Amino acid sequence: KNMYFTLGNQLRRLNYTSFAYHNNSYTYYSRNKTHENIGYDKFIGMGNGMEKGVKNCWPQSDLEMIDFTITDYINKQPFSVYYMTVSGHCGYSRNGNMMSYRNYSVYKDMEASETIKCYHAANYELEKALTSLVSQLEKAGIADDTVIVLGTDHYPYGLDKSAAWGNDESYLDELYGYKVENCKQRDHSTLIIWSGCIEDKNIVVDTPVYSLDIVPTVSNLFGMEFDSRLLVGRDVFSDAEPIVMWSNRSWLTTEGFYNAKTKTFTPATEGAAVDNDYIKRISSIVSNKLQFSKKVLANDYYGVLFNKK
Repeated sequence: KNMYFTLGNQLRRLNYTSFAYHNNSYTYYSRNKTHENIGYDKFIGMGNGMEKGVKNCWPQSDLEMIDFTITDYINKQPFSVYYMTVSGHCGYSRNGNMMSYRNYSVYKDMEASETIKCYHAANYELEKALTSLVSQLEKAGIADDTVIVLGTDHYPYGLDKSAAWGNDESYLDELYGYKVENCKQRDHSTLIIWSGCIEDKNIVVDTPVYSLDIVPTVSNLFGMEFDSRLLVGRDVFSDAEPIVMWSNRSWLTTEGFYNAKTKTFTPATEGAAVDNDYIKRISSIVSNKLQFSKKVLANDYYGVLFNKK
């Protein structure tokens, strides 16, 4: 399918040097095909080159990946680079997770269960990787002209109560500090957009935001051409209405959270009144966005629209 609006494809059309990296199997989920299709001229993972600079343990080191690959592009500006990290992957124990074992001393005195200590220790490898990356960008004198966009791909499901992960209780509740009972409580994180030139500015977007907002937001920040009608997400700096949606048709706006499973609405401000017309309107928008998304893929819509396969 034509993935015209991915950041990789947008920047490749502007002649950016283009690489994608992953420190686990390069064929898993057919990433050797999908990564090039979303806009990267070369994809390197374990099995087609990454093993030359990254130790084959479980999980592999994000720090080793950054330090091994940065020489590919740091002197080839402008560059568009996609890293899919793996160091924070489950499960979380010193015996079964090399990154938890490697960084355990940082969290050994933390007031938490062993599993949560190991969770933090595993993810600390990404902290080390980004520390190294920023340091090398600064040394090269290009940190102020480089943008890092850091986002998660899912909640830490390896902390769920599950025999598959060897958990006899929900460590997710411990991590969050409350009992997780719905998708809103479960699926929350932070998107970080960083550049050396704005490091001293505390710019915070606190309206509801989710992963589909990343492409239009970054596209606009870079001044790239895109049509907001053709993307489900929104530019978070625009005046477009914030709507976060789930595949089960639940949604979140500035007014509150609608749980499609229980068909209940919880206002953002306790005691606030929201009429049924508002709930029906947003639910209709969510339904249309989900349908639109399916049709884009089923009909290769962008391939038709831009007349190229």
